Amino acid sequence: MPGLDTIFWFAAGVLTLAGVARYVFYPMWREIREALTWWRKFQRDWDGEPEEPGRTRVPGVMERLNGIDGQLHRNGGESLKDKVCDTHELALGLSSRVGEIEIRQIEIANRLGKIESRN
Repeated sequence: MPGLDTIFWFAAGVLTLAGVARYVFYPMWREIREALTWWRKFQRDWDGEPEEPGRTRVPGVMERLNGIDGQLHRNGGESLKDKVCDTHELALGLSSRVGEIEIRQIEIANRLGKIESRN
């Protein structure tokens, strides 16, 4: 049968191990668990999520990037690049018309000035 001092040292060892587990290993485990949770969320976002009852399908990152990449190339009128190019051409046309209007305005102002100077 073990003596009292053996039981005392055994209990002290158990309490010490419990304290080490509580103050050293538990915070480490909490950080690891948070990192694993973050990784699961990242992986779910990267891979996408299938359609479930009451929720639509969520495409993965690569599928979304391919969709964006498709908007950056001309495809005959429906891509973002096509819309930007069309808007640019329209702006150039309007800019040249504004220039013509400014020239006509100057010509009209000069003619009016001549008419007023005659009077």
